[in-house]
Amino acid sequence: MKRFAWPLQRYLDVVRRREDALKARLTAAASAVAAARLAIRRRKDALAETLRRIAELAEPRRLADQQVAVGCEPAERRAIEAMAAELAELEAKRKQLLAELRDMRTRREMLEKLRDQARGEYLREVEIEERKDHDQTSQIAFARSSAGPTETRRSMTA
Repeated sequence: MKRFAWPLQRYLDVVRRREDALKARLTAAASAVAAARLAIRRRKDALAETLRRIAELAEPRRLADQQVAVGCEPAERRAIEAMAAELAELEAKRKQLLAELRDMRTRREMLEKLRDQARGEYLREVEIEERKDHDQTSQIAFARSSAGPTETRRSMTA
């Protein structure tokens, strides 16, 4: 029996590899988004902690440190805003990769469904061919057994 060979198998393999590559890129993008969120959170927490510590200091020391903190706060806020803009870009990239992955997954599933249908059709055809062969063999066996004496059968095979 001839093996099942689907003409689009190579294309399906390429689609699977591309899907795997997209999954890896999506994982990397998600990690970058998580890292950016963590960096923003740490920066905000550090700023809040600095302001809290300054508030706990004694009067003469607090005023000097408060002036420094108030002077640095706008730069710190701008840095946090820049990080937030970068986070938004990373989120957009992640969403784009997710959409591409959905499309690739849909394409792969469609190809797999087509392959399964073709395989089912192939198996039906093979089954029909095997039935024909079996029927033909049965008819030959029946014809030989009903032909009569063994000499006649031997002459048929000779």
